Amino acid sequence: MRRRFLLSAIPATTLLGRPNLGRAATARPATIGIMGGEIDGTFMRIATDLTSVLNSETLRVVPVVGKGSLQNLGDLLHLPGVDLALVTSDALAYAQTNNLYPKEINKIQYICKLYDNDVHVCAGPAIKLLSDLQGKPVNIDVEGAGTNLTARAVFKTLGIQPDFRVEEPTIAQDRLRRGEIAANVYVAGTPVRLFASQPADTGLHFVAVPSNPELEKTYLPGGTLTHQDYPTLIAPTQSVDTVGVGVALAVLAWPQGTPRYQNLVSFVDAFFSKFPALLKPPHHPKWHDVNLEAAQPGWVRFAPAAMWIAQHSPAAQTATATSTANQLGMQTEFDAFLAQRGVPNLTPAQRQATWQYLKQHRQQTQ
Repeated sequence: MRRRFLLSAIPATTLLGRPNLGRAATARPATIGIMGGEIDGTFMRIATDLTSVLNSETLRVVPVVGKGSLQNLGDLLHLPGVDLALVTSDALAYAQTNNLYPKEINKIQYICKLYDNDVHVCAGPAIKLLSDLQGKPVNIDVEGAGTNLTARAVFKTLGIQPDFRVEEPTIAQDRLRRGEIAANVYVAGTPVRLFASQPADTGLHFVAVPSNPELEKTYLPGGTLTHQDYPTLIAPTQSVDTVGVGVALAVLAWPQGTPRYQNLVSFVDAFFSKFPALLKPPHHPKWHDVNLEAAQPGWVRFAPAAMWIAQHSPAAQTATATSTANQLGMQTEFDAFLAQRGVPNLTPAQRQATWQYLKQHRQQTQ
């Protein structure tokens, strides 16, 4: 309020005498709101990485702390100012299966697949196998979080029924150290700061998550947690197998031509063009797992993203280079053709007609 009063007290003649100030004040960058996740999770780190690399005078990416994939879907549809969200692939499938947003879910598309979230099951010394958690208190994050959704689905598929608790992961980790719960489950991109920062000699460790054909209908096998990822929870010579779930950069597909759509077009160009900068420290290591061209099964890619990839793929660049070389070759041949005949100065219509003649002649002789 005070700033507004001071500005209104400045004489209008002063402002009129400084036109550059007026232009700077009215120039607004394209603003994109992106739903991340819990403050210490991978979603939020990815969102803030995008902010650090992409923010400029013409584009602002504003990260928003969220509760996880399922809530992010709802926020993407209904929360004002949100255009993007990090969402696990099983969250969209869950929303579709349970008819959560029947008239709106088709507005959710994706810009690119990002990386795979790993299922982390951190447990006390008495827990050796995942089946040991039958009937025991296990925290799976708050309701609406991606971890909550994934953990319920994984345990159900494996036929294990823990006594689920739904607290924030950081709170649950303290309870786990005190022996109040048997395990703390968190689904995020490795390494997770919550576990990587654990002190040594706590007796805590990770429990392997076995895969099977039924689980692999939705989740990805082959994930591995290592000592390098979690030096205080995994011994140097050991590793822990787990399953994962794909993460997509989801987008609300605004109608073409609207200001929000144009903002997203600007975001796509900036994100894809500056992507190499995200591979440099101190950005999250999961950026190295991103393949911008990789498809996300069951999702529809946002048209401007699909177009950018098509235009900048190696095949497209090769075709463009070949086309450019051919054009340059024809241009040289065209100039020589005119010089030989002593007619370098032609009207535009005459040049176009001569160019078409030469082009057809070249095609017939190739």
